[in-house]
Amino acid sequence: MVGSDGVAATAAVAKIESLLARPIPSGGILEKFDLSEWDWASVHVYLPEPDIQSAITPPFMEAFLVLQKQLYQLAALATTGLADVGQLGDAERSELLLSVVVTGGSSDLVAQLKKPLENLLNRMVGKMTGKQAAIVIVCLGALVASPWAFSAWLDQTKTVKLEEIKSKEHIAALEAMQFASKEQSEAFNRVIEILKSQGEVGKRALEVVSQTNEALLKAATSNPKTSINEIEVTRTEAELLRTPTRKRAQQKIVQQEVKVVDINTTDPLDLQVILLDPFSDAQHRIKLKDDLFAGESRRKLFDALEKRTPLWVELAIKEIDGEIRSVQLLRTVERPAHLVSDTEGDN
Repeated sequence: MVGSDGVAATAAVAKIESLLARPIPSGGILEKFDLSEWDWASVHVYLPEPDIQSAITPPFMEAFLVLQKQLYQLAALATTGLADVGQLGDAERSELLLSVVVTGGSSDLVAQLKKPLENLLNRMVGKMTGKQAAIVIVCLGALVASPWAFSAWLDQTKTVKLEEIKSKEHIAALEAMQFASKEQSEAFNRVIEILKSQGEVGKRALEVVSQTNEALLKAATSNPKTSINEIEVTRTEAELLRTPTRKRAQQKIVQQEVKVVDINTTDPLDLQVILLDPFSDAQHRIKLKDDLFAGESRRKLFDALEKRTPLWVELAIKEIDGEIRSVQLLRTVERPAHLVSDTEGDN
């Protein structure tokens, strides 16, 4: 089933391109941006055949909670440099709180985005130029709430699955599905390109879109038919698009230099460490039980955080087709002897 035509998609991209081309006033930063000229849609879910009446079902409740968490993490990254919800205070969280309106018994669900996105924009200005912040918010709103964007995301997901799975039966079923027009797909890819060009916050905004859509698609497997942002997805289609690839994860042990970005000690029995790979700029959040996080390694981690000095560690990395799926911190280690010698030779 192909979504609505590409007129709305083309118009949205043209509008974003005009914002991108808008010059910043000479001698200063564009600190404020008027969003009144933009159409602010909501994430809209309609269930023609709800299994439960007069209540939002747990799968869709979970999906909206994923969207909420992603908005919090984006706000934390934009204002503190860390995608850690713990960095936000109660007042900041309250400003970004989603409002989900449930009507028609339990068949019509609307997560209103206008207020939280406007408040997020205000928090981003100062950390980014007003123009950069506006571009991120406008692109995010378009990708997470527009019918044409969701159609294109479904087709993109289908393409990825076709490359991954081996079952002829699944391949035939996936090839029979079509959600987006050429114009919608081109518009979707262009907005993604624009967001990526806005630095770390823009890239993080793409994660908001991906995680939200994945959660909505997962929830759609619980209902015979689901309309997400006006695009109908059947339970069968949702299940096909979520078909596991069954590819085996490969684990490798590496020793490398990292930076300790943060250590969350809220729960002493479930400590969390955020490590930054200085070569790829990737951040890894690692959970460690207290009995594994003691002694010399504990001291070195906190010392590296306090002094902002590099630290050598041994990591267990699980990958699927070169994509990192999990990272475990095994221990801290000394800098390799040959690197120490090289460093001394340079001095």
